[in-house]
Amino acid sequence: MTAKNWRGYVDGLGLRIAALLSIALFPIGLIAVSITHQFSEAADERAQSNLLALTAQAAAGEEALIRTGFGSTDALAAVIPSIEADTSACNRIFVDFIADNQAFSFAGYVGTDGILKCGSSAVGYDFKGREVYQGMMQHPGPRSDLIFNAPISKTSVIVLSAPVYRDGAFDGYVTVSLPHNETRMKLENQPVDRPVDLITFNNEGEILSAAGGLQGVVGELPAGRPLVGLAGQYRFSFTGQTNDGEERVFAVVPILRDQVYAIGSWPQERLSVAPGLSIASPMFFPIAMWLTSLGVAYFAVHRLVIKPIRRLSRDMRDFAVTRRHEQRYRDTGLPRELREIDQTWHNLAETVIRDEAELEDTIHDKSVLLKEVHHRVKNNLQLIASIVNMKVRKAKTPEARFALKEVQGRVMSIATVHRSLYETTTEGRVRADELMRSTIGKLVSASVANEAHLKSTEEYDPVVLYPDQAVPLSLLATEATTNALKYIGRPEEGMPRIEVRLKTLEPGTARLIVSNTKGTPLLPPEQVSGTGLGTNLIKAFAQQLGGKLEVEDGDVFFSVVVDFPIASFDEAQRDSEIVEVD
Repeated sequence: MTAKNWRGYVDGLGLRIAALLSIALFPIGLIAVSITHQFSEAADERAQSNLLALTAQAAAGEEALIRTGFGSTDALAAVIPSIEADTSACNRIFVDFIADNQAFSFAGYVGTDGILKCGSSAVGYDFKGREVYQGMMQHPGPRSDLIFNAPISKTSVIVLSAPVYRDGAFDGYVTVSLPHNETRMKLENQPVDRPVDLITFNNEGEILSAAGGLQGVVGELPAGRPLVGLAGQYRFSFTGQTNDGEERVFAVVPILRDQVYAIGSWPQERLSVAPGLSIASPMFFPIAMWLTSLGVAYFAVHRLVIKPIRRLSRDMRDFAVTRRHEQRYRDTGLPRELREIDQTWHNLAETVIRDEAELEDTIHDKSVLLKEVHHRVKNNLQLIASIVNMKVRKAKTPEARFALKEVQGRVMSIATVHRSLYETTTEGRVRADELMRSTIGKLVSASVANEAHLKSTEEYDPVVLYPDQAVPLSLLATEATTNALKYIGRPEEGMPRIEVRLKTLEPGTARLIVSNTKGTPLLPPEQVSGTGLGTNLIKAFAQQLGGKLEVEDGDVFFSVVVDFPIASFDEAQRDSEIVEVD
């Protein structure tokens, strides 16, 4: 660069404006350092508030199980005085509870002598030397304890206990065991992008469970803050060091007031909006301001247009994920058009939230009504089956009784589908494997006498269907099994066998197989002759399923094979017309 060109560059308006703006903006840069520090502190406070919500979210699964456990202990404790004398009934209550609540491993009633009076297992076990029993005897009341090696399950469990009173006097306690499962705490309700290290503890400061496992969990607790001192308070957060010396932010939320609490933590650096700004050199900001002054036109566009649009876009993305939005103050520095867009967006978000809440209420009401419809249909079908059963008993010919029993079986198959519909938690859908297991097993056991030595095999993959496929599948399986039982024979070698299988071939396709052995008939000739109605019904039900029917007649087995698509809701509705039987 020549001297003349350099002099022209120095004398240029651009450099002079840049120099003047640099001098003018340098104090603003220093102020920006202070504001950035304050903003970082405010951001940390907001992040701590978010951590409280995320901790509550992460603990939701454990909270549901613990609340269920305490609710169950209270309910069981209330009924114990009335059934304690009947040991069989008392044991049955606890066995049924464990069967219905797979998350729990043990439940029982311990008397004041420390002996397990009744329970799901190990009746008669002596608990006198156990911590829970001693604590109950000293201070009867609801308890939660962590037992590393439980005497019955031999695993680490959370023991939830409630006292039993008879005529106002302490008469023992009911206890249930919840196995410690760190995998459940890691996977259930954990935020995917911002996982929380979660620990639960009781009001005595005893650790109950930890997402990272119980080994080394003491090192993750806040130093100088005993857990017993954190209990008894409402939701709060604080910053501190762990016993291992790591700087973290902690949040404490109650799971069950005055009983069980959860403490979640994040490494403190995760909360920083822009890590490193707090220790950046103060010279960075004057330099940044000076560089910004060189592109003042771009800065104006960025400030007035790009930044507000990006902020609005960020709010929309956050709202799409969390359904939360913050009504900020109206920035009068923005152009009027952008202020109107921002206000319109917030009005739209509030409308969406309100409409979604109303829609959820409507869906809930309709779900309740739908279950009631299925319940009433099931009751009506059972009434019809009972009437048919009365006709069976009054029928004078074997042919009439046989025909009426077939009608009764078909009606009960449909009733079983509707019972599954109102009992299932998956609204409007049926577990086909559970449905067939409840119908085919009863049909096989009731159709052939014990002296026939019939061997039956049932294998069902989990298949979920809508009612418009579940009903014909149930009837198809019933008809095919009835025919198989009717024509089953004893082979030359081995026992007579019948096999019913429901398999998933690939996503969206399933196969039903009903097979029976051939050979010497088990039933007398007058019961084997048929009219062909069963075969026609099987074809009709296969057609209604939208499936492909194949009959395999081998040397040893006769098999009915139906491959059918697992229809979606719209497809099930479209393909659900009734197929008439000739």
